[in-house]
Amino acid sequence: MGVMNFTPDSFSDGGELKLLSHLQARMKAFGAIDALDAGAESTAPMNAPITADEEWRRLESFLPILKSLPCAISIDSYHPETMERLAQLWLQEKIGVKLFWNDVSGKFDHFAKSFLALSDQFHYVFCHNRAPTRELTGKHMEFLSPLEGDDFLADLASYFSPHAHPRVIFDPCLGFSKTFDQNWYILDHFRELQEATRHDRWLLGFSRKSFLRKRFNLTLNDREELDRMHGEVLSSIPMMGEVWIRTHRPELL
Repeated sequence: MGVMNFTPDSFSDGGELKLLSHLQARMKAFGAIDALDAGAESTAPMNAPITADEEWRRLESFLPILKSLPCAISIDSYHPETMERLAQLWLQEKIGVKLFWNDVSGKFDHFAKSFLALSDQFHYVFCHNRAPTRELTGKHMEFLSPLEGDDFLADLASYFSPHAHPRVIFDPCLGFSKTFDQNWYILDHFRELQEATRHDRWLLGFSRKSFLRKRFNLTLNDREELDRMHGEVLSSIPMMGEVWIRTHRPELL
């Protein structure tokens, strides 16, 4: 799952995609991918939230290409309004690729259930985020679990397990509502988490995350080395079932 950010302030690649030609060039560099994850709002804690209308404005000019791609399209958003508009577009134009709602809010609510009910083509990524409301999604680092180790993993499994569904993908949402140690514990025990939930559809996304940079003493300016280390860490993680890998550099995996 390749990452595209239509944002001016994303910490990893903000402002890079301003024109359709930039998107086309990035897609060519990606090569063959199974899904494209597009985001139009940065949920990094240092950035202010935007409205659903502003999110739609950022996405809208890129929709002609997104609709025509042969891979599944994933939209990284916590705004139900954005996904309602996209769902109607998919249905009205009978777009033939899957649409994923990558919902970083961590709220498997009536909006998520309504989205899934619209079409067998629609899939929902259920993320772990301890922020109590959708509006506080970007404040996730203010809501940390006091648990560590096996207790933390068991709590995470209990968070996911009630929401198993054939078209739901679980995402531990690395970097969200987690300490440095909690992020690495998930990666070190990912297969155990999968087994505890008895669900075989997952997403892992930690490309260019700060806890990865901290482990290897790298900065965002060390992109080549950072992306290489991301691939090395991934190759060491035992996993089973269907696991989507969300990455800024799919061509390196």
